[in-house]
Amino acid sequence: MSFYFFPRDKLFWIYHCSVLTVLSLLQLVGFILWREQVWFNIVGGLLWLPLFTLAVLCYRKLYKKFNWQSLSILKTIPLVMGYGAISGFAVAIVMLGILIPLFWDPLVSALSSVDATPNMRHHIANMVVSNGFITQLVICAWISMYISVTSNKRIKETELINLRLQNSLREAQLSSLANQLNPHFLFNAMNNIRFLIHENPERADRMITELSQMLRYSLETSKKDKVLLSEEIAMIEHYIDIVKIQLEERLQFSMAIAQELYQYPVPPMMLQMLVENAIKHGLDNLRQGGRLRITGNEETNHIRFDITNDIAASNNNFPPGTGIGLVNIEQRLKLLYGDQASLNLASSASEFSVLVRIPKEAQL
Repeated sequence: MSFYFFPRDKLFWIYHCSVLTVLSLLQLVGFILWREQVWFNIVGGLLWLPLFTLAVLCYRKLYKKFNWQSLSILKTIPLVMGYGAISGFAVAIVMLGILIPLFWDPLVSALSSVDATPNMRHHIANMVVSNGFITQLVICAWISMYISVTSNKRIKETELINLRLQNSLREAQLSSLANQLNPHFLFNAMNNIRFLIHENPERADRMITELSQMLRYSLETSKKDKVLLSEEIAMIEHYIDIVKIQLEERLQFSMAIAQELYQYPVPPMMLQMLVENAIKHGLDNLRQGGRLRITGNEETNHIRFDITNDIAASNNNFPPGTGIGLVNIEQRLKLLYGDQASLNLASSASEFSVLVRIPKEAQL
């Protein structure tokens, strides 16, 4: 991974300059309080700032080059303390190495005023130790803030990448499930048309018209997670028109969904698939036909749909063949809503019911 020694991130320099400003103000307060060797301290402070900046930028380079962010906290602490000590004393030595020759006479005079036999070596060593220790503390503090900021940034970037991957996987899974549904209803509709094309061409023509509306809906919604409930209801009506041509009076269909629910979003093909499932695996097996009812009601935080159809009285269990379509819908609900949606089945001696609850979202 390539990176620049001098960062091009404006936010980095904003943070760093803020730190330098605070440190400069602290130095200024110190100069005002002690009032000793003012020019020596002012020049030293101005010289210290770029040296400190170079020291922390060197750490940043090593941090990125050797991937120190992957180290454990037990290894990071001694590493930071060690680098802080080395760089802190290096900054102090370089700074004093430049300052002392420039201010040698004032330093000797100031030291002679308090010590009859001034020992410059001892005084210089004390300055190196005191400045090196202070610089070490400041560098370690800066590094700690840098590690904290970069760690938080890395965590957020990782979360964003994971979220994008999850969304990509979710979209791929939804697309796969939708692609399972499209051939399903198309195959059944084509079978119905084949059933009538020779016996009643006029009805077959009507079925083709209705089928074209269904295909248009399927194509338009294949890339969508949600559609208006009104669009899904229109799709069901097209499908029922096709089925009625074949079943005629055997199908007793009713739908009661409150008008105020029409602008809420629902998964495309969800209700249509449940209606198709009820007809194919329920009413088609009844010689005399039966009833199919759809109801939709608004609850506090959910929309509830009940799809109920008649089944053979001898069938006390769920009608055979209902598994694939219902599992498909259940998977889609899980991907779209998590635990906030539910699909429940119920069967009695003469009826089979599917209860679907989905969260009530903002109207489209």
